[in-house]
Amino acid sequence: MFYIAQLFGLVGLIITVISFQQNNKKKLLNYQIFSGLFLAVHYFILNAITGVFMNLIGIMRNIIFIKYGKKVPLKYSYIIIAGIVALSFVFYDGFLSLLPGAACLVYTFGASQNNLTITRFSGLISSSLFLIYNIKVLAIVAVISTIIELISVSLAIYRFDIKQKKKKK
Repeated sequence: MFYIAQLFGLVGLIITVISFQQNNKKKLLNYQIFSGLFLAVHYFILNAITGVFMNLIGIMRNIIFIKYGKKVPLKYSYIIIAGIVALSFVFYDGFLSLLPGAACLVYTFGASQNNLTITRFSGLISSSLFLIYNIKVLAIVAVISTIIELISVSLAIYRFDIKQKKKKK
């Protein structure tokens, strides 16, 4: 089962890398819905329950953000945040088990903004927190995935945020 879990993590990785190379928020979030499904199964097989639920909340968050675009009703943001906090405490298993919740809170803030630069930077912070969690739960492919995500997000920040601003000057 360990190797099957890693296979699901690998597929999630590939989709996540593709997601951060999008310069359209709707496309980015759509890809992340599918990567979240694969990563939720990955964590489930590894019995890393906090990771499962944070990915499921991330999927719901992305669906809401796609549906409402720039006009997400505030109540949905509160529901998502409350869900993240509640599940973080329900599945509390030491300080490191809170990292996926913190990562989801950071990314929820970033994804709620109408600025892809903020979304990408929140992805950088979120991925860093998940890296520590993935090491803890021995999600080997997820560790590799998160390192690649960090590289991918960094490249996207360079391509779309830093390089584009240099061209405008």
